[in-house]
Amino acid sequence: MNIATNVLQREHVTLAFGTPLSIYLWPNSETLNAELASLVLQKEKEDRGVTRSNVGGWHSQPNLFQWDSDCVRNLKDRVTSCTLSLTGIVLGGGPRRVNLQMECWANVSRHGHYHGVHDHPGTTWSGVYYVTAGKVDTNDPANGPANGRLELIDPRVGVGLFGSEEGLLGGRYLVEPVPGLMVMFPSWLRHMVHPFFGSEERISISFNVRVQFEPHAAPGLPA
Repeated sequence: MNIATNVLQREHVTLAFGTPLSIYLWPNSETLNAELASLVLQKEKEDRGVTRSNVGGWHSQPNLFQWDSDCVRNLKDRVTSCTLSLTGIVLGGGPRRVNLQMECWANVSRHGHYHGVHDHPGTTWSGVYYVTAGKVDTNDPANGPANGRLELIDPRVGVGLFGSEEGLLGGRYLVEPVPGLMVMFPSWLRHMVHPFFGSEERISISFNVRVQFEPHAAPGLPA
């Protein structure tokens, strides 16, 4: 039986259940990050915070976007911009009016702190913006390739049963924290943050966005 090895062309193959994910490194973030870091560390001194998925570290109340500061407003503009862009890319088609409901909180992690596996039900997109990365201790015996990294969990049931080669049909998706990096993904996607082994603070700001579409205007009426 002689069958050509190139019988399938690109148009014959699609990713049926791909998960949209955006990773964007915002340029010119040094001043903004310095202002955010100062503000978050000050808030940490004033408020005990809450415990959610975090094991150790400081997790603020989810009202960061209500903090009265220009740097917070700047960050909110960035989250809004990425949300609208990602939503438009996923949906395709022309522009639609949307209402965005947001909640946002700060995380401060130090040596040994981490976040367990979790998701964010009831919203559309979730994400994180990295303010500082801390300094990884390469001499720590616990240091490894996952040190302090965000891991997005493959949502496909049974994907690991056959030991597929990493990056082919399955595998781990790790994100290295870099100041100015913004990551967004569907809120149902389970994720975690591995223990951070290093010095100084790793500061990140997490957020949820619920996208609500406004109804299309009736013919003859202004949009």
